[in-house]
Amino acid sequence: MLFVGTMEGKLVSYTLVTEPRPAAAEWWRFPPRGEPGLGSAGGGGGFCAPPPAASIYSTPFVADGVVYIGAQNGKVYAIDAEAGTQIWEYPWGGSIGPIVGSPVVADGVVYIGSSDGKLHALDAEGGQEVWSQPFPTGDDIWGTPAVSGGVVYIGSFDHKLYAVNAENGEELWQFLTQGAIASTPLIHNGTIYFGSFDENFYATDLDGNERWRFRGGNWFWARAVAYGDIIIVGCLDHRVYALDAETGDKRWEFPTGGSIRADLALVGDLVIIGSEDGKVYALEADTGAVRWLKTLDAPIRAPLFGGDGVVYVHTTAGTLYALETEHGTPSWPPKYTGE
Repeated sequence: MLFVGTMEGKLVSYTLVTEPRPAAAEWWRFPPRGEPGLGSAGGGGGFCAPPPAASIYSTPFVADGVVYIGAQNGKVYAIDAEAGTQIWEYPWGGSIGPIVGSPVVADGVVYIGSSDGKLHALDAEGGQEVWSQPFPTGDDIWGTPAVSGGVVYIGSFDHKLYAVNAENGEELWQFLTQGAIASTPLIHNGTIYFGSFDENFYATDLDGNERWRFRGGNWFWARAVAYGDIIIVGCLDHRVYALDAETGDKRWEFPTGGSIRADLALVGDLVIIGSEDGKVYALEADTGAVRWLKTLDAPIRAPLFGGDGVVYVHTTAGTLYALETEHGTPSWPPKYTGE
């Protein structure tokens, strides 16, 4: 099963079939066809903000037969993965503000940030709050939390990365940068890696002490990936950087034709990048050499997802592609995800 959020505010489930030919067949749609999407009442539209129609801007998280998603209407939904029916929504009869980042489920708790500036912790089974109150930051949260070792790490537009006790929602520490943080932290070998809109990419230890920083040419928005002792991250300066995990020294860099806002996918020895230039680049992770290049129909801002020898790419035109990671050839014809 493949789950995709659309620009019409729908969560769509596809089942992948091989007969009579490889294809993605729609299984269900939430809300169903003919019903309004999960959109907000307009607003947005700039480079930083989701466009008004981008009602589901976060990535679905699947756990134990349930799909969790945040929406622009300021609600979190739990959807039965098989039937497409709603299990719960949070909050009832209200809103926590448009949700841009994605939910993460760990140990039966859903962690998600919102433009209300708060990190929420919800019971995965019933949707009730599990902390006495949501954890407050000083500005919007657009990033996705990372959970590791009983700690939730989340960035905020108040320029800070926070470490929060996953059990009770109490602050453990904060790390100040000079720009908003919209990237998802990467936890790798006892180090936290994340980017900021101050044009720096940071590495800190698990106590929030800086280990190194790398200066790019624009904002760092995308989540990094780790390949051995290399950390690979995209930047809005149209470049991909491969950095030494211990020192932050540059191993290699690769230029694309557009900004890189989409999270990268690591598949085997390949790092696969989607760019605002509408192209997908597959690079050898250790050297940055190009394995293949594919031009699609529109800019790419949604995270890439790799699995079973295929990388899935969703463009701003609402087209879903499945590309074989070996050569970039389509596994099945492009599919429009809109109504």
